[in-house]
Amino acid sequence: MRPQRRTILSALAAPALLPWVAGAQTDNRPVLRVAVQALPPTLEPLEAISNVGLRLTYNVFDTLWRRDFTAEARQGGQQLTPFLATSLEQRDALTWVATLRDDVRMHDGTLMSAADVLSTFSAERMWGETTQAFEGRVNFGHLSGVEADGPRRVIFRTRHPDPAMPQRLAAYGGWVHSATSYAEQGLAGMRTRPVGSGPYRYGSFQRDQRAVLETHDDYWQGRPPARQVSFTVVPEASSRLAGLRAGDYDLVTNLLPEQIEPLARHPTLEGVGVALDFAHILYYDTRRPALRDARVRRGLNHAIDHDMLGRTLWGAEYRPMPALQIPSFGALYDAGRRGFAHDPARARELLRQGGYRGEELIIRIAPAYYLQMLQGVQIMQQMWSAVGVNTRLETRENLSALTQPGADIRPTSIAFRFPDPLGGGLAVHLSREYSLQRSGFWQPVRFNEIVDALRVAGEPGERRRLWLALLDEFEAEAPAAILYGVREYFAKRRAIRWSHPPLYYMDFRASHLAFG
Repeated sequence: MRPQRRTILSALAAPALLPWVAGAQTDNRPVLRVAVQALPPTLEPLEAISNVGLRLTYNVFDTLWRRDFTAEARQGGQQLTPFLATSLEQRDALTWVATLRDDVRMHDGTLMSAADVLSTFSAERMWGETTQAFEGRVNFGHLSGVEADGPRRVIFRTRHPDPAMPQRLAAYGGWVHSATSYAEQGLAGMRTRPVGSGPYRYGSFQRDQRAVLETHDDYWQGRPPARQVSFTVVPEASSRLAGLRAGDYDLVTNLLPEQIEPLARHPTLEGVGVALDFAHILYYDTRRPALRDARVRRGLNHAIDHDMLGRTLWGAEYRPMPALQIPSFGALYDAGRRGFAHDPARARELLRQGGYRGEELIIRIAPAYYLQMLQGVQIMQQMWSAVGVNTRLETRENLSALTQPGADIRPTSIAFRFPDPLGGGLAVHLSREYSLQRSGFWQPVRFNEIVDALRVAGEPGERRRLWLALLDEFEAEAPAAILYGVREYFAKRRAIRWSHPPLYYMDFRASHLAFG
């Protein structure tokens, strides 16, 4: 009998509590006041996966495993640590076993057990054919079963081998909720007052206005550094910044690079920029007559000067994303890939070979949703015009209107949920499960076949070979143009010691937040 492969990821000690938190006898902790551009329409964590929803979710819920962004910034690559689970054991190619901590108190007072994990990862909610939220199936649609092995062990079974399973359990969708509260209040209650185990619990929520998180003093990592965190909606970036200057807020999000430059010499305020594991792209409707030939699409891509576009929009610290990959892919990252390099002469030749004859291409965007999208597209229109491409820009107020018939080119965003090709980008956002293919905008040739093979490949060399083949296929078919890797600019009081991770998370645990 073939011996089973066993891989055990050992438990690490929980971060030590800061002395000023552990020794506090009275609750003199401050309130952290955050001004944001928007709030999610629902608090149900799978439905709130967005740039505005993840900020709340990350503080209300914990995951079994956790991505260590601090270690990644220091050491590079992929760094994972135990969290609600003390260990994660791979019994065989299709079976993973998580052993749970025994000291985790949920917001409703119950102690976390296997029942909470089973409720979180139920087929109905996460991976079944009739799952409530599409986002659940993105990371966990490959599950075939989840079962308890006593009160402190949970067995995850997958339909195919999955080398990224530990990463999935630390990423989007893996937020463990209270089974007791979910059974009592159902989906409707989850949308207004979900119950997790994180350092803060929901206090109040006024859609489009304000969300308040209250301290969870029984948090297993110790008391949080703030007794309350309030998120106030201030739609205009200039108004958020003015509120910070006036002392109304402590931290403001989603600024432009030019707005933080004047803070460089400010005595009490500072502006910070961070590169995100996030990108904006424009995708082509390959059914439209002018875009059917891949040479036309490749020509459009070679006409874009990504360096100039990125620095104009995001400042001098911008670094281009020549392909949909991030350095934390580790050994799979193709550092030498140039992608669609700026080459106007090549662009003109490909357009001619593909039969483009000056037809008008309609670009449809929602400028209020994607930061910098309007300016970026207007710059690209000039670049395309320089190689003889005729375009017209249409704007819509909401995302749902973008996919209506009549446009050639539309935008979308791409988040790398975890640092692996299976965590975002080509193998996820351009896959057959996502809107680009589901809506018929693109009918790939070999792309899906390569994605299917990459999802089940376990040997590192084979995974790299398939990933590079997928990059090659994307560049051959050119269903989309990569605009830029997104940067987040925020401003805060210098006395607040806090940093932003490369996703739209905001971590206000004692291990990441301190007040001067």
